[in-house]
Amino acid sequence: MKKYILTLSIIASAFAFQSCSKDDPTPEIDQEEVGSATLVFTEVEAEAHDDHFHYNDIANAEKDSIKFSGEKFLPPVGAHMHLEVGKAYRFELKVTDFAGRPSQSTFVERADQHFAFLLNIPKDALAVSYADVNKAGDKVKVGVTGYIRVLKQTESFNFRYVMRHLNPGVKESINTTTDIFNADFNKFGGANDLDLKFELHLVEGEHDGHDH
Repeated sequence: MKKYILTLSIIASAFAFQSCSKDDPTPEIDQEEVGSATLVFTEVEAEAHDDHFHYNDIANAEKDSIKFSGEKFLPPVGAHMHLEVGKAYRFELKVTDFAGRPSQSTFVERADQHFAFLLNIPKDALAVSYADVNKAGDKVKVGVTGYIRVLKQTESFNFRYVMRHLNPGVKESINTTTDIFNADFNKFGGANDLDLKFELHLVEGEHDGHDH
């Protein structure tokens, strides 16, 4: 009889554990693991079409990049980038996981949970549009890939790129055109997968007395 009662207790405990696991209403939401990040800027041709632009690759395009590493994803000491007024650039986020494998596509494939905010940009200095495409060929707006048109000269400023990991349903409340520059991004519930900062200078012409 004692063995019979013990067996029933074990079965009941196992069943209770399975029921609790199955009915848990708060499953853990994982954030992406990032080992390093690089922002790449490549000059492109901007072709106006009514109220929007098409962007075309050009031969021998100017390209510049900044790599962020370490626990706080800091750029190299003294990192400073120039973009030229009147030109357009494709920007791309390149990310590796802790094993060194490319993983930026994770943000795009989970487009409903991610959005990048570009901050500290002087008013009306840049026009930005996102141009992400997932594996199925669908256009999504995340901010892993996009285009920048430089509209006016500025003093150097601390450009900030924040990739936000959003809580379920939050992406629907974001205007993926106007909220790109929204400094109040913390109101969109979630946590930051990346917070990258570097000094950016928007300059007139190539002969501005600065070195890249």
